[in-house]
Amino acid sequence: MEETVKDNLRASLAYIAGCIINKKMYSTLTDQQKMKTLKMTGMFDLGNIDAQNLDEGSKIVGMMSGNDVSFFHSLENATISLKLNGADFKGRESGADRDFTGSVSGKAVKIYDGSEYNNFFYELGE
Repeated sequence: MEETVKDNLRASLAYIAGCIINKKMYSTLTDQQKMKTLKMTGMFDLGNIDAQNLDEGSKIVGMMSGNDVSFFHSLENATISLKLNGADFKGRESGADRDFTGSVSGKAVKIYDGSEYNNFFYELGE
C-alpha cells in the first residue's frame, strides 16, 4: 500500500502556507472534505515558524528564508520543504516520495497531493 501525506500533516501545511502567504495569523483551519474545524496557533516572525495544532497536540517548527520554507511536524515525524511563488506553493515531504502543490486565495487554501492524485480544500478562520 502506498503511503500518503497524512491528514494532519496536510492540514498543518495548509495553515502554515495560508498564514505566511497572507502575512496574517489565523486561529482555525476547516478541512472542507471532512467538515472538521481545527484550533490552530502560530507565530511567524524573524524567519521562524512556531505553530501548533491544539486539537491534535502536534507542534510545527521551522524556518523561512525568502521564498524557501521548511518545517518539522512533531506528530508525523516529517519534514516538509516548500517553495513559495506569490500565492502559489510547491513542496515535498523529505524522505518520502511525496510531492504537492497548492495555492492560497484569501482564506481558501487548496492543496494537490501528488501521491493521492487529489485536491484538498481548507478554509482559514480568525
